[in-house]
Amino acid sequence: MTKGSVISILIVGFLVFWTFGMVTSLASSGCINGLTQSERTDRACRISKFGMLTFHKIGQSHRPSDSILYIGYAVASFRAGEKEQANDEFQTAYDRGSRSRHSISLKSGFPIPEALFKAFVRVHHDHVPTEARALWYEILQREVPDLVEALNSELAKSQSGDKE
Repeated sequence: MTKGSVISILIVGFLVFWTFGMVTSLASSGCINGLTQSERTDRACRISKFGMLTFHKIGQSHRPSDSILYIGYAVASFRAGEKEQANDEFQTAYDRGSRSRHSISLKSGFPIPEALFKAFVRVHHDHVPTEARALWYEILQREVPDLVEALNSELAKSQSGDKE
């Protein structure tokens, strides 16, 4: 094999890997932020999930911030009629988000891991079905009932503050 063909193989290999990473990154962004149509968001989440699973298999570690992606994966699974899969992905979102080293405090002073709070905000996007949101709250109620109580208290205070 000549030097030129080795270089060509390396360049093609790099471009394939780079393209795969870029597609996964763009799909993950669409999954996190939501796209104009829920079907497009679900498609982006499916592409992102495949890409992220591949990267995790070759050594990229799981991060607490992945919890936002798992919310998107769960919603896409829920819409596809795979409620058990959606429940598993919501549980994974909780598990990842609760491992966040950084926390924020609600107005009541209740501390919540930052990644879990971002997952909580993500589950309240307009395109997330109410039934899927209920699955998320079942997991939160089972895992951290104090958090659900604190969030409900915050919501009640903010709604009563809006009326005054």
